[in-house]
Amino acid sequence: MIKNLKQLPLILSVPLISSLLVACGGGSGVSTTADGTNITSGRITGFGSIIVNGIRFDVDDATFRKDDVSSQQSDFQIGEYIVIKGSIDETGLNGTATEVIFKDLLEGQVTNVSVDGVSIEVLGQTISTDESTVFHGFTALTDLIEGSIVEVSGIKDADGMIIATSIELEDDSFVDGESENEIKGIISDLNATLMTFQIGNLIIDYSSAELDDFDNDLPVDGQFVEVKSDQAISENTLVATKVELEEDEISSDSDSEMDIEGIVTRYVSATDFDVNGIAITTNESTKFEHGLVTDLALNVLVEVEGKFNDSGILIAEEVEFEGSDDDSDDSDDEEDEEDEEDEIDGI
Repeated sequence: MIKNLKQLPLILSVPLISSLLVACGGGSGVSTTADGTNITSGRITGFGSIIVNGIRFDVDDATFRKDDVSSQQSDFQIGEYIVIKGSIDETGLNGTATEVIFKDLLEGQVTNVSVDGVSIEVLGQTISTDESTVFHGFTALTDLIEGSIVEVSGIKDADGMIIATSIELEDDSFVDGESENEIKGIISDLNATLMTFQIGNLIIDYSSAELDDFDNDLPVDGQFVEVKSDQAISENTLVATKVELEEDEISSDSDSEMDIEGIVTRYVSATDFDVNGIAITTNESTKFEHGLVTDLALNVLVEVEGKFNDSGILIAEEVEFEGSDDDSDDSDDEEDEEDEEDEIDGI
């Protein structure tokens, strides 16, 4: 079971989070690319500029991109996981954004309505929520009906379940040729003869799809892709109109710094584990906060600070276990401060 997701940032499935790197909540939340640009990734907690991971970003000169389309600040909403490229001052509390990016994880039809009020199925994928999940356009999961079209922002745990931090109701029903189903994930069970593969338990028929950015125009198992369809899902099969290979936007260059908060999605040992798909190791110098090295395990929520080595592995300088009482108190204090700031800004 995943610990409290109150501050958990980011958008996304494991490989996509590798490219849109999830950062910390309440810390600097920063990685640095080879050209010196700082990368901050997390859930939007306030406006008056944009507040992510406790950092207030000036966005006056920033460009905005939402789902690969040029957009503006008013298109962004509380709870959505975003990536901000720019710079941060020495205090770690204020930044200047040059680019603000959002990519959803899933957009499409509700395929099974919620019976427990905390989970729902969209395009055959189980979506889980908690008290921090933000709903836009509806009040509770039980308001959604089969066929409703929703957009989901969130991450996946080690078992592949989607943990939503933002769900938006986009329409009450799907119209073939006009509406769109969209899902991102890792290709499995590819059948080149039938021209099908699976994302989770959803079957994708790509026989008539446009294939974009693939080597030799052929998808293979293990690739992270975005699938789009203008047809309604039928018998757990989605007929794709486009399948696009998603590539990393941010490389883990040697000596670049990363501050990442997320779920342990692979665990072999304390010196060999992943957080949101990012390979991490610890050593004798690693500091542990609110827990011990023995507390590391699958689906544990942590914040890791460190630097990448030549092999692209993040060497942890500090690991903080999220969801503890102390951490929750700090989170509440931070959110109260942000609420006060928003009131001052007239938000």
